[in-house]
Amino acid sequence: MNTPNHFDSIADVFNRIWYFSDNYKDFVLEHILHDLSLNSEDILVDIGGGTGTFTSRIMEKSLLQKAYCIEPSSPMCIEAAKLGNITALCLDAHAFLTTETPFNKLLLKEVIHHIDNRETFWHDIYNRLPIGGKLLIITRPQNIDFPFFQSAKTAFSKNQPPHEIFESELKNCGFFVETKYQNHTFTLPKESWYEMLRYRFMSDLCIFSDEEIEEGIQEIDNYYYEDILEIVDNLIFMSAEKKE
Repeated sequence: MNTPNHFDSIADVFNRIWYFSDNYKDFVLEHILHDLSLNSEDILVDIGGGTGTFTSRIMEKSLLQKAYCIEPSSPMCIEAAKLGNITALCLDAHAFLTTETPFNKLLLKEVIHHIDNRETFWHDIYNRLPIGGKLLIITRPQNIDFPFFQSAKTAFSKNQPPHEIFESELKNCGFFVETKYQNHTFTLPKESWYEMLRYRFMSDLCIFSDEEIEEGIQEIDNYYYEDILEIVDNLIFMSAEKKE
């Protein structure tokens, strides 16, 4: 998983800038709990879990046996390690699978496009999971409704593989796959959104210079007149189960 060094530099502010709404977080959390069928007997691995905030909330809600936050960025992993109810490991996705850490549920939230050599990755997961083990991918379509400037939308689309590719790869490994499409609408003050853009809260924004970000913000400002933005997030929840 090739995580840009950029995330090392924003680890200490990530939880503050990557903020949509409490309702949004609850919306995503409920899907994770349901789609992974989480219960107190499970051991969860959150691949690319960042600062561990979602890993920790999942642990609180489902009282898991154990939860791991796997994060290749050392500063992000240090933040995750501050949370007392989860275990943070500074590893990338492939390196983690070379360990002997047991697990039966696995989460890949908004990280699947960062993982290379996916066919090997899926096979390794399939071989490690027990019968009934599950993984959940949370991703987005190539065309998003975020209030991005046009070149940012283009960059996102270029970096986001069609989700049908993931479906095909998982099925070829023997997984039973189910895909659901959900959207959630929330509001943010313009200035909060602009701060997120300036910090490049998504990896697709890292290619833009400070000047290009400011030009993009002006482009958005010329299009959206209100001080409060209504933002629609279209999400894809893809669960895969090892049946036999």
